[in-house]
Amino acid sequence: MSKAKHSERFDHIDAMRAVAVILVIWTHYAERFVPLAGSQYVLDTLQRSVNFGRIGVVLFFAISGMLIPTSLHGEIGAGTKRFLVRRFFRLYPAYWLALPAGYFVHWYLFDKRMDVHGFLANVTMIPAAFGESLILPHGWTLETELYFYGLCLILFWCGALHRMLHLCLVTVGLCGLFVLTLELRLFPADLLSQYKTMPYHLGIMFWGACFRMAYDNPSQLLRVRLAGSGALSRLSLTYRSALACVTIPVVGIALVGAVADWRHHNTFHLPISLAYMIGIATFAILATLLKLRIRLLSWIGKISYSIYLLHSLPLFVAFWLCQRFHIAGWPLGLYMIVPMVPLIPLSWVGYRLCEAPFVKLAHALTSRRESRVFASGDATG
Repeated sequence: MSKAKHSERFDHIDAMRAVAVILVIWTHYAERFVPLAGSQYVLDTLQRSVNFGRIGVVLFFAISGMLIPTSLHGEIGAGTKRFLVRRFFRLYPAYWLALPAGYFVHWYLFDKRMDVHGFLANVTMIPAAFGESLILPHGWTLETELYFYGLCLILFWCGALHRMLHLCLVTVGLCGLFVLTLELRLFPADLLSQYKTMPYHLGIMFWGACFRMAYDNPSQLLRVRLAGSGALSRLSLTYRSALACVTIPVVGIALVGAVADWRHHNTFHLPISLAYMIGIATFAILATLLKLRIRLLSWIGKISYSIYLLHSLPLFVAFWLCQRFHIAGWPLGLYMIVPMVPLIPLSWVGYRLCEAPFVKLAHALTSRRESRVFASGDATG
């Protein structure tokens, strides 16, 4: 497949990334400024009703599941090196660039301090694992992403990453693990929410991998051998049918949670449960029936990682200025738009000067290695 055709084929995925990051920004901006606003509270009420931010996170996780496993291919040694190099240069340089600015905005401006151990823990992208606070409060999703990469590598080494049956089993297993830990209260009550929900989030990512398999080969047969003998000991499902089956526990968890929240009048958690269902449905629709081919959205999606990393910087600077100079009573929409004005050019500069060059460097390094060691197709990592 030519690069042009490949790009055209997945332009709608970039547009979906744009939708995801816009939803995240909407939530973070609305909930931060609503105490200061004098009108247009509906902008916050709307996003809280179904938790726009969580919908955006679900979209990001499903997109990662759809794209990341396909970048692991070829011989185990060479494929692993290529994957690690490209993922490292894709995530870490832009993240490191955002850290000092994030510390100044989130910590220094608000008279908070972090010791050197906390800062070094943040450099790893998994500060919570070391018991340290996050410099960038929304960075918890990146830690989940790294664990997903680790699981993908394990499956790749076992020869299971590109097998539909194994992907389905991993998805169902992670969903089952989430339910088990929840029902048996295996996690400490004070454990961070990101760890309590991590099995489910990883399950959504592997559901995205199942979705990709069914998307590429909907009619291919998945043959399952069960214990025993006879006609029922062998089952055959198309990849599309297998995806439908594995979607049941993924959506079912959110549905059961929503029903429980409704019955117990848990108005705080109900929007979160609904967000998972809406996020999964939105992903499926935007990936198949409603492929957005809008240039602006595709462009925003292209720089969405930089936008995601940096979106809180103008937000908290604006919030700090409003507190310092007692700027209150504006319409909520105006508060939300003002920080977005510098956000887009700031993100574009970050993408052009940091993110894109390091991605290009990673591809150059791994392509050179591939040409010397083995012949393989294009990686999409």
